[in-house]
Amino acid sequence: MVLFLLAVVAITATVNLAVALLWLTSIGRGIAPYRVDAAGNVLLAAAHVPAAVYVWTTLVTLTLVAGRSLVAVAQLRAGGDAVARMVGGVPVDRATTAPDERRLLNIVDEMAIASGVAVPRVYVLPDEPGVNAFAAGDAPNQAAIAVTAGALRRLTRDELQAVVGHEFSHVLNGDMRLNLRMIGVLAGILFLGEIGQFLLRASGRRRGRGHGRGGLVLLGLVLTVIGYVGLFFGRLLRAAVSRQREHLADASSIQFTRNPDGLAGALAVIGSLDEGSLVRHRHAETLGHMFFAEGIRLWLQSVFATHPPLPERIAQIAPRFVVADYLRRRARALDGAAPDAAAVAPGSARRQTSAAASPSTHPAAAVVASVGRPAPAHVEHATRVLAAVPAVVRDAANDRAAAPALLVALALAPDEAARKEQLAILERRDAARAQQAGRLADPARALPPPLRLPVVELALASLRPLDQPARDAVVADLLGITQAEPRASLETLVLVTLARQQLAGRAARAAPVKHRSILEVADDARLVLSLLAHAGVAGGGGAPAALGRGLVALRLPATPPVPLEKIGVSRVGAALDRLRQLAPFVKRELLEACADTVTADAHIAPAEAELLRAVATTLDCPVPPLLEGGAAEATVP
Repeated sequence: MVLFLLAVVAITATVNLAVALLWLTSIGRGIAPYRVDAAGNVLLAAAHVPAAVYVWTTLVTLTLVAGRSLVAVAQLRAGGDAVARMVGGVPVDRATTAPDERRLLNIVDEMAIASGVAVPRVYVLPDEPGVNAFAAGDAPNQAAIAVTAGALRRLTRDELQAVVGHEFSHVLNGDMRLNLRMIGVLAGILFLGEIGQFLLRASGRRRGRGHGRGGLVLLGLVLTVIGYVGLFFGRLLRAAVSRQREHLADASSIQFTRNPDGLAGALAVIGSLDEGSLVRHRHAETLGHMFFAEGIRLWLQSVFATHPPLPERIAQIAPRFVVADYLRRRARALDGAAPDAAAVAPGSARRQTSAAASPSTHPAAAVVASVGRPAPAHVEHATRVLAAVPAVVRDAANDRAAAPALLVALALAPDEAARKEQLAILERRDAARAQQAGRLADPARALPPPLRLPVVELALASLRPLDQPARDAVVADLLGITQAEPRASLETLVLVTLARQQLAGRAARAAPVKHRSILEVADDARLVLSLLAHAGVAGGGGAPAALGRGLVALRLPATPPVPLEKIGVSRVGAALDRLRQLAPFVKRELLEACADTVTADAHIAPAEAELLRAVATTLDCPVPPLLEGGAAEATVP
């Protein structure tokens, strides 16, 4: 904030200085006031700049800076997709069969399932031979991850996983939103320089040497010089903010994968390449602070660099790592490997596997502590989950045309008669989708509870690229069939709630903070806790006690739980929308109360664990999979 204010002050002072000089030099053109004495001599008034000139210059300058910043922020409200496209990103089709793209999607899916966030949309920068990547978005559940073509082709699987883990850290630690805001700030302080460069280009295209062309050149030069003032402070601002976030992301990547050689190896590969991590797109300067490694070459690199030097990063994450030895072993391994086997880095054989964590003595606190902090066991669990999904379900989830029918199939009632009635309702809206859902009903119903939520997330990731009317139609289909069922299952409530949130038109925007006390949304909290209380106890007999634990955690008066038959999809969705607008520390209390409610009987069944995680996801508090005793194997069929 201090650097930004200094930048604005410096730009405003420079503009005022330029205007004052232009004003004073205009005296020779007869603009200055004068008077004639008794002898007929013309006397020029003392040269000075009226105060009004400074006032108006300052107001106009501040208006331009603030206006451009606001416009940039508004343009980026579309989220990470807008940023990825800004640098030439091409979305990767989730149904792709290209080996490099398929490997990238698998890695991103694993990290998303392991961390509990919605599966990000994946982009490739096809014209960039350097090794680089970035994550962008305004909300954790609507992120986009972009990888350069160089990273896709040159990195092994372990190295690419480490890079993706680094970018997921930016998703989980809130850096994405900070980075987007910084783009808006930089756009404002660089705007005058951009106007100057535009005027210089326009004067170059203008024929002749008239006064008009000379004026354009002079004004363009003045604004370009002023732009360098903004560029100086802009680069300084980015460097000040970004370097520490990059250290944090490196540390988090190793926390996720327990493979420091993978991340150090990716940095070593960048250092060994002629093009390194450079990004050639004209917007690389704007996004420099978002990249995995330095995207542009800078004068005074040690001062303005947005990333720590590569040797420093390698020394911090793997002190015993020897770059030359690693590159030699890597080259030998890749030379002797088949194309598919080349995805494995030499360091993967030495990867440390974390021991299973012992059960926590305070499960609720453990759930809250795990938010944004997946462990290697969660990544291994996610790998096994993806491998366990039947091919027919996985293909449908990755197919944009089949994913809506798969969601419908997952939402169908278990009763045969009710299911036929639901499909008949859907057939009146979309006969082809109803038939496809009918074919997918059996494999969808056969999915064990630990696989349902990951499959739903994969299907929603395939649907997010659709235009808004098509997304609204998917949600309408789900609401139509669930309303035909007198009592929707908990799994169906989870599915429809996630679909409503992630496919909504406002999904790319972070929820504004409107409530700073749980008392402002007490009824919504009771409704959600009642839902969890019914899920967390067998037969519903212990629901009042379970709800009581949650209400005590929130310091709310005891009340009976809301009957399950009165907890409909619409009520739950509306309640979660309002709870999502709680202040962060109040969200923490609510999430701990949810965990207290679910663990009232000292046991978390797979179905209620996924319900708890779904509620956490809608609150933008991603919870990793709840592993039985910390062992991933216990929850995978």
